[in-house]
Amino acid sequence: MGRAGAMRGGGSDEGSGRGKGKGGRPPRVHIMFGTNVDFERERKRLIECGGGTPDLAACDEAIRQDPGSAEARMDRVEALAGLGRTGDALEELDRAARCGAPLHVAHAMRGIMLMGASRHDEAVRAFKASVEAGPDYTMGRIGLGMACLHLGRHADAAEALEGAARCDPSSADARIGLGNALLGAGRIAEAVESYGEAIRIEPRNPTAHMMAGRALIRAGRHRRALAAYGRAARIEPRLAGAHVGRGSALLELGRYERALAEFARAAYMDPGSAAAHRGRAEALHSLGAARMALSAMDAAAAIEPLDARAHVVRGAILCRLGRNKEAGEALGEAERIGPDGGGRDGGEELGLLKNWKA
Repeated sequence: MGRAGAMRGGGSDEGSGRGKGKGGRPPRVHIMFGTNVDFERERKRLIECGGGTPDLAACDEAIRQDPGSAEARMDRVEALAGLGRTGDALEELDRAARCGAPLHVAHAMRGIMLMGASRHDEAVRAFKASVEAGPDYTMGRIGLGMACLHLGRHADAAEALEGAARCDPSSADARIGLGNALLGAGRIAEAVESYGEAIRIEPRNPTAHMMAGRALIRAGRHRRALAAYGRAARIEPRLAGAHVGRGSALLELGRYERALAEFARAAYMDPGSAAAHRGRAEALHSLGAARMALSAMDAAAAIEPLDARAHVVRGAILCRLGRNKEAGEALGEAERIGPDGGGRDGGEELGLLKNWKA
């Protein structure tokens, strides 16, 4: 069963099967927030609801046999979306709703597809409609929070995700999302608490541990952050972000050689991780290996050109190499990008810029 099948149901979440698929299986809504701590912007948000994508030909045959089947049409929605045919999927979703598909589910599906098409304002409206049609439908509230997070509306995201946590106290994903909204709003202690609650619910959820590490770094609790990222790496050894996080914590603790080893491991696991290359550059710079640091930072900048912090550190490296004109250009680029670039949270890049200028 695919995404649409997992989302179907009616009634309330508790006891009546809303949001449950065949066999009573609840939908799996997994929020993949960026987990590369202070260096990498949140770049990936994914909703999964378990199972494989239905076959389009099989869906067409099911509809031919029963044109009024809402279930067959919802499967076809998922099949079309899986093929990247978002427009066709949205049209089929309207037909599914006319055939009796639950409105709260249909609106949530619409929101998911709109997010996938980067139409986040429209996604917010779709998820709001889902919440209005089914106030107890956890997925609608989580989707609304995710869409608001993508738009930088942290207060709205926190409100939606607090509602999701109330609707389903057993949802670790709602707690992770809430923690992310709180962290974005600068409510760091509350974010740490929310991630801790997610870990209590799902002790082996690596995302919860990584996000806890991120919040702990923001709180200046670097040893605890190092331990949190270590737990994430033990749970899922293939997560490059866990090693980026460990490297970040070790940098803050002044343990540059160990930090370099963690960043190198992350870069080997995920060569496309700007955070891993940027971390390597910072560690190498701290160890006095300026030329190697510049090479690593150039690799990071090629992947993530709008990271203000990367340009600040690149400027510092160029200064060390005596290439002052290029250093000034790098710092000017960081100032042009400003705190809304893809680097650390808030205005840290500009704070670093002032320090390097001084």
